[in-house]
Amino acid sequence: FPVTIAVKVFVVRDVLSKLSNRQYMLITFLEAPVLALVLALFIKFSPIVGGVHEYSFRENINFPQYLFISVVVAIFLGLTVSAEEIIKDEKIRKRERYLNLSRLGYLNSKIVIMFFISLIQTFTFVAIGNSILEIEGMFLAFWMVLFATSCFGNILGLNISASFNSAKVIYIIIPLLVIPQLLYRDWE
Repeated sequence: FPVTIAVKVFVVRDVLSKLSNRQYMLITFLEAPVLALVLALFIKFSPIVGGVHEYSFRENINFPQYLFISVVVAIFLGLTVSAEEIIKDEKIRKRERYLNLSRLGYLNSKIVIMFFISLIQTFTFVAIGNSILEIEGMFLAFWMVLFATSCFGNILGLNISASFNSAKVIYIIIPLLVIPQLLYRDWE
């Protein structure tokens, strides 16, 4: 099979598999909006002016924390959606080796699907977070940064999934990979 045909076959198979799992779909696509809602409401700062809470984005002292936490959320969204993708298909992949199906096509299909999921997750995260915090004119910039960060998380998750043979090990290793990135932020 040429790689492009293999990618199409693998994408269709994986999408149909994901669509049939309602619990997966529900959690995957509600995770980002719920996190955005909780984070934005928690970060929204309203000083008391004349006995009344009056919100102003310009006076929100918590906005830098919102940016940092949003990047952490994007990494975790990317990681959690992709961390088991390759390991869960191991039995299918063993059968497909005998058919000489393209491994590159398989990996590219995983990347395409994970990036598409991340695109939707980060879009909903930014749409909800920006509307609650009344951030204007920054939607595209925030979305592009968080989407790119989530895509990094996808690739990292796929590498983890391909490197280890147990889901338990994968979820133990994720904090070991993310925490040093968080510590690096404080060294700047």
